[in-house]
Amino acid sequence: MSEPTQSSSRAHVLIVEDSSVFREMQGLLLRQAGYAVSAHEHPEAALAAAKERTYDLVIIDYELPGMNGQQFMHALRAILPNIAVVFVSGSLTLELAIALSRQGVAGIFNKPANPKTLLEKINETLSRTGAQEAAKPGRSNAPLPAARRGNSNSPFATATAAAPAEPTADKPAYAPQHFLGRSDRFRDFSHRLWKVRDFRAVLLLQGEAGSPFAPLAHDLTEISIFRDGPIMLCDAASFDARHLIEVLAPSLLSQDAGTLVVTGVESFTAEQQKILENVMAGRDVFQPFARHFRIVLAAGANLSDAVDAGRFGENLFYKISALSLTVPPLRELRGDLALNAQLIVDEHGAATNTKAPFALTPAAAEWIEAQNWPGNYDQLSRVLIGAAGAGLKIDVPVLAASLAQDDEKFAQPLDETPPDAPARTKRTRSPFPTAPDAAAAPVAKPAVEPVIQSVVAAPPPARSEPRRTEPVERAPDRAPALTARSIFRPPTGAYDFSKRLAASLATADSAAAS
Repeated sequence: MSEPTQSSSRAHVLIVEDSSVFREMQGLLLRQAGYAVSAHEHPEAALAAAKERTYDLVIIDYELPGMNGQQFMHALRAILPNIAVVFVSGSLTLELAIALSRQGVAGIFNKPANPKTLLEKINETLSRTGAQEAAKPGRSNAPLPAARRGNSNSPFATATAAAPAEPTADKPAYAPQHFLGRSDRFRDFSHRLWKVRDFRAVLLLQGEAGSPFAPLAHDLTEISIFRDGPIMLCDAASFDARHLIEVLAPSLLSQDAGTLVVTGVESFTAEQQKILENVMAGRDVFQPFARHFRIVLAAGANLSDAVDAGRFGENLFYKISALSLTVPPLRELRGDLALNAQLIVDEHGAATNTKAPFALTPAAAEWIEAQNWPGNYDQLSRVLIGAAGAGLKIDVPVLAASLAQDDEKFAQPLDETPPDAPARTKRTRSPFPTAPDAAAAPVAKPAVEPVIQSVVAAPPPARSEPRRTEPVERAPDRAPALTARSIFRPPTGAYDFSKRLAASLATADSAAAS
């Protein structure tokens, strides 16, 4: 079926689809949006039509009679080199879709494509290509036709959402859903998070080990332009090329947005750092799948220290730290701990189909706020879930016993880590180690450095008053040996990387002023 038109006031879209149902649905959608449409079942007929007139965009199914969609695309581009290409197919793998995107495909959708999302992609593509054509010498400077500007009368077209009002300084910048907070410290952090909510650049979250990176990333996504897409979580143990394909494949195709959250970046091997660089370099590859795609990285340690020690690539650090926020530890958010504790046990109850809700006693809430939580959000979650196993009422003795068990289990050296411990305890070391309450004498450094140096002591007897922990000084780390790549780095791990950068910038400013 073909409906050529000689009018140049409308963009002309070519549809190549062997299914009459999808062909007619796509044609109806585009005609309602104000486009001229030519639809063909056979690719040979579409190529013949392309020799007779010019088309602005083509929608291709991959499975076609006589040739596949990729072969048809190359044949069509030999006739119309500048035509924009969108694939709508039910037989595309992510590997094939990435290969197509590298060949300049503007959009890739799984069947059945969301009509609104498909139309927005077509409007955006034709508006962009139309503007490029108008900018060429000898081209008209007249405005684009309505259907090419995206101002269509389609029933699927929606008005642009008004920009959200700026938050007031005396309240949190947003209503948190996954990590709650009302304190002044949380309010200040929420305003910093709000300011970067819509940035497409890679965002680096840094904090102590066990910080609430994933909950904060969820909240960030829900207040951003990426909120309509899935949130894909990947930890350091799973960060490899194959797993990324498995994570991204079911999520990005036919989605209009997406957020990839990668945790444990501080423990990345050299091979994983190379994979991260490749993902960042090829991030635009995902644009045909999700028009809004973002990467959020989380490090449970100061990456600049890892750079100084030679464990993390300096070039990669510069690339990912341009947009960086520091997540406050739980001991700086004491006023928010009871809120989050109740949220954790509520979510645990929902996940385990508990008939009645868990309840924290007032004394338990005070006890939680009094602890230092060196393992931060992860430790708080483990302790609460462990305490929930004793019954619906969670009080101080149950929490104290659960904390003692957690200390004993997660503060062992690497070579003594129990096999059932979470994988992160084998990889991640807290950059802010603490010592036992009763430790007074300096502790000799073990042959194998502890994984998480948490509060280690014999399980204390249950008591109603809060148990406090006090940090003690640790012997300074041995200075890393200088190498060719670190020749400009001072021979001490105590020198802060950010201070060195600030000093270099100050020197450059003074030189420019003189």
